[in-house]
Amino acid sequence: MRCLPLLLLALASPATAGPLTDAATEIEAKLAAKNTLGALDMARSLLAQVWDVAPAIGFTESTLVAQNATDYGDYSPRANNQFKQGSPILIYCEPVGFAYGAPDAGLFSVNFFVDLQVLDSAGTKLADAPAATEYNKPSRHPNKEVQVNITYNVGGLQPGRYTLITTLRDKNSDKSGSFQTAIEILP
Repeated sequence: MRCLPLLLLALASPATAGPLTDAATEIEAKLAAKNTLGALDMARSLLAQVWDVAPAIGFTESTLVAQNATDYGDYSPRANNQFKQGSPILIYCEPVGFAYGAPDAGLFSVNFFVDLQVLDSAGTKLADAPAATEYNKPSRHPNKEVQVNITYNVGGLQPGRYTLITTLRDKNSDKSGSFQTAIEILP
């Protein structure tokens, strides 16, 4: 029963607000004052703070697609994960938590090396291709809604089930993140 007094003491102590809580409170105050643009600006700033401290790149989406997406969220998921030998494998992903480069005055850029590992059905690594491809996108705004189309040509795989491990390595920071995609190669 010695834990009960400590628990009661902890519950009786005032909670300390951090900078993110303070910012959320300010956003609510702006909304209450019908200052929508001010609230949105603060919300974007709050998102940027969380984004910047993210320890790694994460993904809100990663999926096989029927064709390359034309815009963020504008993709058609592939009906299955089966591919004929030699067919290109198209993947759509939405990375988060990356850093921005500054290629020219007034420009931001999102830049990744895309690494590929191929594992067989037993988990044995068959291929390791660092910087199999790259992604480089300049913009006049530090866009958070970024979509990456990845095309893999993995000719030479025999019929069977495989796992593709895709890693995006941020060229503008030391962050990276990975996701896995299961595929089946048909004869």
